[in-house]
Amino acid sequence: MHRFYVEKNRIEKKGVIFEQDIEHQIRNVLRLIDSNKVIVFDNSGYEYLVELRNVNSKKIYGEIIEKTKKDSEALMKISLYQSVLKSKERFEYILQKCTELGVVKFVPLITSRTISKINKSLIASKRLRWQKVIKEAGEQSGRVVLPELSEIKYFNQLCGMDKDLTIILWEEEEVQDIKNQLSLISNDASINISRMNIIVGPEGGFDKNEIQYAKDTGMKPVSLGKRILRSDTAGIAAVSCVMYEYGQFVP
Repeated sequence: MHRFYVEKNRIEKKGVIFEQDIEHQIRNVLRLIDSNKVIVFDNSGYEYLVELRNVNSKKIYGEIIEKTKKDSEALMKISLYQSVLKSKERFEYILQKCTELGVVKFVPLITSRTISKINKSLIASKRLRWQKVIKEAGEQSGRVVLPELSEIKYFNQLCGMDKDLTIILWEEEEVQDIKNQLSLISNDASINISRMNIIVGPEGGFDKNEIQYAKDTGMKPVSLGKRILRSDTAGIAAVSCVMYEYGQFVP
């Protein structure tokens, strides 16, 4: 069944007022008709079973048939600090797949080796595109709360993070791999493991000064194994490792 995200203010007591882009999709793309049913969610944790009315009129109306509390959100709250990549398609792929995996927050990151320099005049349009990718991935994957998209940050702004729950992927780390680091965290009774920060570098990786800064501020450098992964692969792999370690792939 088709799913749509709508703003909370568009949910009425007995119905849904759709935005124009959703109306276009219903009427002209999906070619749905009156009495067809769709699912709507509004970031409240609820899903609404909605029956379409007035599809051929100027404004489509959705009558709420059923409201259901859903538990499709992961208990492990992962924030992904992903360096902006030269390829916009690969960066959008990360947003898409990590939304599907359950990430709750994306922070686009600028590092010393970031190839794609962000033009301030284009930031607004980039954010709109990134939000669209996240929304569509959330609709497709059954999310009921969409991930937050943070403002772009520079690496040296990453201070004050929870040092016990922040891992930074580094291909030159020779001591600690992600599995061992997650085991150390799991076995530390003093740590409340309900969230995790994952930091991923750009195409050229982090430089030594950034890694030293990470260590000085308590972040934990970890390896993803003997092979060097592309940045877009690394972020998805790390999120998957954390979700698996903390039992987030069970039905």
